[in-house]
Parts: sequence; structure tokens; C-alpha cells
Amino acid sequence: MVGQFIDTVWRKSFIGDLRRAMSVSHDDSQWAIVRNGKTHQFQFVWVQGLCTKVDKNAGIIVIEDATGQAELKITTRVKDAWSTVEGDYVMAVGKLVNATSSDRLIIDLYKLQCFKTVTKTELQWPFEIVDITRRVYH
Repeated sequence: MVGQFIDTVWRKSFIGDLRRAMSVSHDDSQWAIVRNGKTHQFQFVWVQGLCTKVDKNAGIIVIEDATGQAELKITTRVKDAWSTVEGDYVMAVGKLVNATSSDRLIIDLYKLQCFKTVTKTELQWPFEIVDITRRVYH
């Protein structure tokens, strides 16, 4: 199952583009986007954006990427999430929970990476895939 994680993540997306995602399962665990006449199914999303709100009481971080906002639901599996502050540029990977019912997408967070602490982000990406795979399937 470890090698299948890549197939469950839709490519890096703009938050606004994910508004077109349609739930294709009864429990909202599978989503689909139709692009150029082809349907792409996924479970996890990868977005990047600027942190605009940190609400520890509600357990959320809000990010925006100029196309929309996403509410990231923080869970215990995300270490150091609360070190993120407003103004940080972050990468977030998680399960899409809701794409249509509010002003923001809702994402159940699996991984949060703040780019202010990483100097060579392009070199880190292969390791991020391995790390996310281990967190999800182990």
C-alpha cells in the first residue's frame, strides 16, 4: 500500500480549482475533478498558501493562495503545527473534507510544512512524499 499514496494525491492545486471537486463516495473520502474531459480521482490534496489565521481554540489554521481560502483542521498527527504564525508561507497536504458548503475549503491536515525554515525546498520534496506516505499508511 505504501507505493499507492502518490495515486491518491491530486497534483498541487490552487484552492479555487478544488472548488470544482465533486465527492464520489458516500463518506466524502473520494473526490474527483474533471479536467480536459478526463476524470481524476483523489483522496488527498496538496495546497500552498499564506497563513492568514491561527485559531488554537477552534483547532484550525486558515491559508489563502489568491484563488481562495482553505481551513486546515489540525490533528495530533501534525507535529509543530502551532509554531505556524500569520504571514508564514506553508505547504499543506491532507484529506479534502468539504469543497462547497462554506466560504473555505476544509482540509483534514496530514502534513504542514512552513517554508521559512527550509532553505532548499526543491530538494526536500522526495522526502516529503516518503514522510507523508509513512504518516498515512503506517
